Amino acid sequence: MNFIRNVIDLNLQYLFAATRRGIVPATTAFILTVLGAATVAKLTKPTYLATGKLLFKPDRAATLTGLEESGSPLQSIGYGTQINSEIQVITSKPLIQKTIDTLQLKDDEGEPLAIEDLLINLQVRVVFQTDVLEFSYLDLEPVKAADIVNTLMELYRSQKLTSTQVDTESAGEFLDRQLPLTAEKVREAEYELRVFRETYDVVDLVGEQQVVVSTLNDFRRERDDIKAELGSLYVVQSNLRDEIGLTVSDAIKSNTLSQSGQIQDILTDLNAVRREIAVQQVEFTEESPILQRLRAQEASLTNLLNQSVQALGGGPVQESLLQVGGQGASIRGAGSGISGGESVLQASSIRDLLVEEYVVNRLNIISLEGRLRAVEANAQVYQERVDIFPELEQRQRDLVRNLEAAQETYQELLNKRQELNVKENQLTNFIQIIEPAVPPEEPSSQVALKIIAMGIVAGFALALAIIVAIDFFMVDIKGANKIYDPDAYNIPSGL
Repeated sequence: MNFIRNVIDLNLQYLFAATRRGIVPATTAFILTVLGAATVAKLTKPTYLATGKLLFKPDRAATLTGLEESGSPLQSIGYGTQINSEIQVITSKPLIQKTIDTLQLKDDEGEPLAIEDLLINLQVRVVFQTDVLEFSYLDLEPVKAADIVNTLMELYRSQKLTSTQVDTESAGEFLDRQLPLTAEKVREAEYELRVFRETYDVVDLVGEQQVVVSTLNDFRRERDDIKAELGSLYVVQSNLRDEIGLTVSDAIKSNTLSQSGQIQDILTDLNAVRREIAVQQVEFTEESPILQRLRAQEASLTNLLNQSVQALGGGPVQESLLQVGGQGASIRGAGSGISGGESVLQASSIRDLLVEEYVVNRLNIISLEGRLRAVEANAQVYQERVDIFPELEQRQRDLVRNLEAAQETYQELLNKRQELNVKENQLTNFIQIIEPAVPPEEPSSQVALKIIAMGIVAGFALALAIIVAIDFFMVDIKGANKIYDPDAYNIPSGL
C-alpha cells in the first residue's frame, strides 16, 4: 500500500512539474486560440433560428364515444419508440426534397438546395415528457428559416393525415366488399334454418320434446288400460258364447229381428194358432177338420215367418231365437199347466238377456279394438317423432351455430364500418400545429457559441500538446535526472 501511494504521489508531482514548466506557453496558446475563435464568431454573418411546435394529441372524441382502440393513428408517443419513428419520417429525404421543391430553395450558386445542406441546419426533437415535437431551422434569412419550418410541419401533417385517411379508406373499401358477402351468408343460414323448421315442423324443439314424450306416455298408459279392459271383455264373451251356443252374427240377427214389428205380428199370430192347436188337441183328433185347419194356418204362418226373416235378416234364423214383445215366445216342448209355461217363459227371458248381453259385449269389444288400433297408431307416430329428436337437435344446433356465427361476423363488420365512418371525420384532430414558426427579429447566438466552444476545445487541446512537447523535448535533450530528481523531494528509497 505504501508503494502504491508513493507511486501516485510521484506521478502527481511529475505532472505538476511538467505543467509548471509549460504553463506559460500553454496558457498563451489557449488564450490566443479562444480570442481567434471569438474574432471569427464576431465576423461571422448573423444567422436566425426559427422554431415551431407540433402536437400529437389523443383522439378524445373516440375515447368519449367508446371507439378508441389500439392501432389508432397515433397513440401517446412521449415515452416510446413511436416518436423516434415520426422523427425519422420528418427527416426522410422524400419529405425534405418536397420541402425544397415547394419553397424552391437555392444555394449560393443558384442551384437547388441539396438535402444534406438543409438537414445540417434542421433540428427536430421531442419536448421532454410531452407529445410535442419542436422544429428548429438556422438560416441567414429569418423569413426563409420560418418558411422552411412551417412548410415542413405542414407537409408532414398533410402527409400523415393523407396516409391515415388512405389506410382508413382502404379499410372501408374492404369492409364495403365484405359486408354484402357476409349479409348473404346470414341470409343463407337463415334460409337453411327456416327450411329445416318447416320440413320437420320445428318451432320449439325442447318444449315440443317434453310435450311429445308426455303425450307418448299418456298413449302408452291408455293402451295398457284398453288391453286390460279388452282382456276382461274377451273372458265374458267366451263365457256367454259357451252359455248360449250362438255366434255373434246369429245373436245380432236374433236381437234385430225381434225388434221388427212385422216379425212381432207374425210371431203373435203364430203363437195364438199354436195355443189354439194345443187346446183343440184335448178334444179332437188330428184328422178333425178343426185341427187340420189350425195346422194349415200354422204352416202358413211359419212359412211367412221364414220368408220375412230371410228378407229382413239376410239368412235363416232359428225360430227359437226370436221373441215376442221382449218375452220368450217359444212354446215348443212346453209342458201342460201354468207352472210349466212360467218356467219356459222364465228360461226364455234369461236366454234373451244373455243374448242381448252377448251382443252388447261384442260391440264393446269391437269399439275398444278400434280405439286400441287408433291409440297404437298415434303412439307409433309419436314414437317415430321421439326417435328423430336427437338428430333434429344436432342439426338445429349446427344450423343455429352457423347462423349466430354469420350474424356475429356481420355485426362486427358493421360496427367496424361505423367506427371508420366516425374516424374519417376525426382524422384532422390528432395532429395540430400549436406554434407556427415566426421570422425571428434577433439573430441567433447559436453559431457564435458553437465557434467559441470549438475555440475553447481547440485551445485546450493545443495547450495540452505544448505541455507534452516541452516535457518531451527537455527529457530528450537534458536527460531525466536533470528534470526530476526524487531525492530533491525527499522521497524515500529502498521500497
